[in-house]
Amino acid sequence: MRLRIPNRLEDVFLALDRAEGALDRAEVDASCRADVRLVLEELLVNTVRHGYPDGRDGNIDIRLEVEADVVHLELRDDAMPFDPLQHEPPDLPGDIARREIGGLGLHLARSIASEFHYARDAHGNRVVIRFDPSDEPAL
Repeated sequence: MRLRIPNRLEDVFLALDRAEGALDRAEVDASCRADVRLVLEELLVNTVRHGYPDGRDGNIDIRLEVEADVVHLELRDDAMPFDPLQHEPPDLPGDIARREIGGLGLHLARSIASEFHYARDAHGNRVVIRFDPSDEPAL
């Protein structure tokens, strides 16, 4: 599946439905489908909410491919530079009411994926993720 969406939340949810349909048609395991949707939603929503603080229009390209039981996801956007791998995992122990807001979704996304890569080039941000249901999560 290849899809380009504008940087609007309503389009994020349409893209999530399309991705879920593609995974279902490829007969991807339900648990892996849920993981892909969770990570895709986290990354797309964060890009739309935080990647365009100047309010300009932008685009997000989504490529989703299934090979055997492995799912490959690639996201490209023209948002502000943001490397999700450079942010420290949140401090999880202790009182959740006193914990600083943010970072938990990205931590979860990195933990769920079998591989997670980021690069920035002249075209913008690029995130490449692999989901392999046979791999144990790296929590």
